[in-house]
Amino acid sequence: RDGSSDLGPGDLFGEAPASPLFSRASHERAMAALAPPKVFDEICQVAAKKAAQPSLVTVVLGFSAGALIGIGGLLMTAVGANSPEVLTSNPGLHAFLKGAVGIPAAITLVVLTGAELFTSNAFTMLAGLLQGTAPALELVRNWSLSYTANFVGAVFLAWLSHSAHTLATEPALKAAQDIALHKISLPFGTLVAKGIMCNWLVCLAIWGALASPSVSGKVLAIFWPITAFVTLDFQHCVANMFLIAQGILAGADISAGQFLIGNLVPVTLGNIIGATVFVAGIHYLAFGGLAGKEQESDDKNSDADNSVQENCSDNFVDPRRTNFADAH
Repeated sequence: RDGSSDLGPGDLFGEAPASPLFSRASHERAMAALAPPKVFDEICQVAAKKAAQPSLVTVVLGFSAGALIGIGGLLMTAVGANSPEVLTSNPGLHAFLKGAVGIPAAITLVVLTGAELFTSNAFTMLAGLLQGTAPALELVRNWSLSYTANFVGAVFLAWLSHSAHTLATEPALKAAQDIALHKISLPFGTLVAKGIMCNWLVCLAIWGALASPSVSGKVLAIFWPITAFVTLDFQHCVANMFLIAQGILAGADISAGQFLIGNLVPVTLGNIIGATVFVAGIHYLAFGGLAGKEQESDDKNSDADNSVQENCSDNFVDPRRTNFADAH
């Protein structure tokens, strides 16, 4: 689903089929990253599949996504809390360290397991709606179910981590409290702006993961944008579901109103704007609609040329590999 196309095991891990007729040219084409117009087309097909997906599947995979993001947030908190010397001597490195080790791993797991993450669904389903592959009612259903299930999964993971005493030391508990208190202290407009920039990057990470046919390529495509958003203190609604719940369980004095109205509402609004306007909207204008039809015509001509070249390559016999007995 998010970030995953319908690839077979051979395509996913970059292995060539065993057929002797598989040419180097066709292998290279199979391993090449998808061009941006093709990625947009693939996103729209993913939206169609999500639209047809049973509600129970969306809920179950949404719960999984919320919990996986929670694991990433937990790892980020633990690493930050246990690196006080780095924070004192080099705050920039400390921020990068927290950005690099937690949430990128979580988004990678979301992509590889096909979990339903609201923030990427905001982009995927809107692209499908604009291109006509996903009805408006199915967009609303997907967004509602994935958002609610993400919340349940994230809060569940916060409770489970608290029950396991994962952040048992005083510095770790204080770090969890400080993260949560910081998130509810920001002004509404600031949170919206941070939410826009966050999900702009998150959706581009999903875009890059879908463009790559290999697991290693997907991991690399995810790592840099997600590391950037965490390092720069941008705001992700699903991550905040976990981080604020974690802070409350660690002892932070935060009310339900501060949690929901003081953070989740503006951050969610920003995340939706970032996904729909700056990723789905921009790329629809570039590759969808009339632009997409022109690109499709060019692609058909290109595919025809590639097919001729590939057939020539498959039928070519290298004289250096001719069997000695056949030569006599």
